[in-house]
Amino acid sequence: MESKTKTVLITAVVLTAFILLAWQATGGDYYTKFKVVEEVEEQTDPSDPLAGTGFYENETVIKTVIRKEFRLGLIPTSQGLFDKHVVSAATLLFPLWGLVAAYLWYTKRKD
Repeated sequence: MESKTKTVLITAVVLTAFILLAWQATGGDYYTKFKVVEEVEEQTDPSDPLAGTGFYENETVIKTVIRKEFRLGLIPTSQGLFDKHVVSAATLLFPLWGLVAAYLWYTKRKD
């Protein structure tokens, strides 16, 4: 294998590993998110007058929390072409490997 072709393949593999590591480091979600909505269990406040009366079934209360946090998704959730949610692992990897395949085809054709 030619050294230039080997360099292109090694670079593509390293970039693929970096993108997949970034996907896992940001949560490994299926879809790209800029706001994370989670249900969090919270202890009941002891100063709440209803806490001691048995009004709550359990000792914990479930609250919905929305926070701004970026999570790279595996696939995009965009509504259009120029939406910020179009960035995902798939939209980064497909063009990368498309360029690698085009380069390999071009060098094979040239030979």
